[in-house]
Amino acid sequence: METKEQNKQWHLIRNDNGEWISDDYAVFLTPLEATVLKVKAGQQGKALSIQHGADGLLWCYRHEYEAIDVNTPEPVNRKLKI
Repeated sequence: METKEQNKQWHLIRNDNGEWISDDYAVFLTPLEATVLKVKAGQQGKALSIQHGADGLLWCYRHEYEAIDVNTPEPVNRKLKI
């Protein structure tokens, strides 16, 4: 018989390689957030692998998300040459 402490709820998601991981290691994203994060990761030279979940959900690994500085403003080049 299981006690209340032993009866833990596990939530697993499958990555694009078919491996199962805990959802504690994932950050779920909207398509817009995924696009912005992919651009910011590219600008900072960091890896970001966007994974595709069930029903069109997008997610990435938490350690990759936390490595990206999302508060960095994008450089703006406003020089107009005519």
